[in-house]
Amino acid sequence: MSFLRNPHIDLTQSKIETDRCVLVPFSTDGRVDIRELQEEFCKANKDLWVWPFLPSYEEEIIWLTWVEKDIANRELFENFILDKNTWSFIWCIGVNRPEEHRMNIWLWIRESEQGKWYGTEVYVAMLDWAREHTIYGHLKHSLTPENIWSRKLAERFGGILQVEKTESGHNIYHIPL
Repeated sequence: MSFLRNPHIDLTQSKIETDRCVLVPFSTDGRVDIRELQEEFCKANKDLWVWPFLPSYEEEIIWLTWVEKDIANRELFENFILDKNTWSFIWCIGVNRPEEHRMNIWLWIRESEQGKWYGTEVYVAMLDWAREHTIYGHLKHSLTPENIWSRKLAERFGGILQVEKTESGHNIYHIPL
């Protein structure tokens, strides 16, 4: 079962625009320098265990190719965030469905771009997109208890802290659509 209201929509061609950003589906088409993505991912994960290993460039390409297929099959919608004027890489946001009955939203902003309100801008755009295109009434946003900025973002958009936690002990917020 698709998570989309219209199960025939082509997510690979989707584009979401905000005042300053363009969100485009993950791809290996050259819009984002994959080496830059891999370097930023490794920097972001050096003190935070998110992935069991830090990927090499080749592993990043394999992973992105896999994600491209999942986007084409309408199984998830993960996007690069690009500056609308310079097309520089800001980071990523997306929605995915780890289980049939739930949809997650996630957001990462590269360290050099934090504090410029990109996160809020693209979070609003992704929530609006989800309201219009998905079959869900809420999204789940999981985050570490120490991540105050993400907690405030979730709460700003009506997120309610749940009793349940992720397997790794992260808090889960339900964000209404």
